[in-house]
Amino acid sequence: MAFADQATLRGFNRTFKIHPECKPYTLRDNGFQETRGGNYLYKRELDSTHRTGLVLKVTVNHNLQGIKISTVNNNGLQGVNVFNLANNEMVIEKINFIFDGFVDRQVLVEV
Repeated sequence: MAFADQATLRGFNRTFKIHPECKPYTLRDNGFQETRGGNYLYKRELDSTHRTGLVLKVTVNHNLQGIKISTVNNNGLQGVNVFNLANNEMVIEKINFIFDGFVDRQVLVEV
């Protein structure tokens, strides 16, 4: 999956892009880790009853121009649509809370 100017989580009706004032230290202060390739990765395990686990991943490229958002299983190989899960209300609430925090801290902008 290539980086795009805007990204949305599969099944969600919210679209995000990187805040114009976002800097590398802003990403690090908000839980992003720098990868070997120079990109920034936010990875958060979501407590769910999904049998293989569920992880939210937000990746920002090195020049802070592109973004990728996905939910995957614990090993990161298979994408998961949280709206197809049974009893998904708590997971959806957690994801929205995380993204609301990113918007409040000027990491992302909702489009």
